[in-house]
Amino acid sequence: MDTRFSFFFLIACCLFVSIASAQDSKNELEQTKKKLESEISLTNQLLEETQKSKSLSLNELTILQSKIRQRENLVATLRKQIDNTENKLQRTSRELTQTENQLSSLKKEYAGMIAFAYKNRDGLNKLMFLFAAEDFNQAYRRMKYLQQYSNLRNNQINRINQTREILQAQKSQLEADKQEKTVLLEAERKQQIILATEKNMVDQAVRKISQQEKQLQQELRKKEQEALKLQRQIEAIIADEIKKAQDRKGVKTPATPDKLMNLTPEEQLLSNSFTKNKGKLPWPVERGVIASRFGQQPHPALKKVTINNNGIDIATPQGSEARAVFEGVVISVNKITPTNNAVIIRHGDYFTVYANLEQLFVKRGDMVSTRQRLGRIHTDKIQGKTEIHFEIWQGKTLLNPSLWLAD
Repeated sequence: MDTRFSFFFLIACCLFVSIASAQDSKNELEQTKKKLESEISLTNQLLEETQKSKSLSLNELTILQSKIRQRENLVATLRKQIDNTENKLQRTSRELTQTENQLSSLKKEYAGMIAFAYKNRDGLNKLMFLFAAEDFNQAYRRMKYLQQYSNLRNNQINRINQTREILQAQKSQLEADKQEKTVLLEAERKQQIILATEKNMVDQAVRKISQQEKQLQQELRKKEQEALKLQRQIEAIIADEIKKAQDRKGVKTPATPDKLMNLTPEEQLLSNSFTKNKGKLPWPVERGVIASRFGQQPHPALKKVTINNNGIDIATPQGSEARAVFEGVVISVNKITPTNNAVIIRHGDYFTVYANLEQLFVKRGDMVSTRQRLGRIHTDKIQGKTEIHFEIWQGKTLLNPSLWLAD
């Protein structure tokens, strides 16, 4: 394989590798874009349900703010797609220039071959060239030379044709990239306009809802009381489970400073499996968006007020059902308020909590499987809000559920 053919082969390989790599990145961003568009569609559905209430509610503001985050992520994804496309354009343009130079060089070489062949076009010249050899060996070498020269010309024609094909593919790719960039820029422009409109809606909603400060403070205190009651019940139930496990005899995995519970071999396997599924657990609802995140965060409408969330609150369509995120055993079914029941499932030394259920499908002691239905989520008729509160504990330690659920 000579130097020029190696260069030609390298160009072909680089073209196909760059196209494949760019396609992988493009597919990944396209999947992210579709996921965000699906979330925005669901958020619009939730907003429609919320807006059926007579007055603007805090829940509507929360969903609007969630929608803003989704829209910003969508714009960021479109910007990444535009940047990727611009990089592809520059890369393809460079490859196109290299291929054009290579084609020009091949054509010049071939033109030289044609000129040489024209000068020696007479068949008699070839015979004279052979008969003029000093001996048989020299005549044989001259004959081989003529054959190789003919093959070289044929190879040169093939290289020119192949290089032309690569050149055409690069030109087509360049045009496709330009068209894709134009489409993406227009999509980003439209999303920026929608985003600005939605941010204006949020600002108006904040100003309007802030006028209901007294009512908001009452709702906040009520929610804090329910959260505190739920937390105390969870802590008491987990403490009881830990005590039972510590008092258990004859187990192979006794409690250690970093592991509070004595686990049976089966429980240890379940616990290990739960750990390995971090970031892969299914959501506790079939469809939903996070309305309130884990930990401390500013109140959606009240200035200088922070709220603390032991888990996450997921807004979901009316009539939705909660489902187990992993196999385990139901260790508690508690009533927080007349319309708020909480189910706690144990998975080895992990615990998952599903609160705000108005109708239950499981009872204490039931063995449940992944995605099994646990109960129907309560809908606040006044605010038009359907939300599930979800928590994950490892022993007595609270964990951020967002880090455990699949994207």
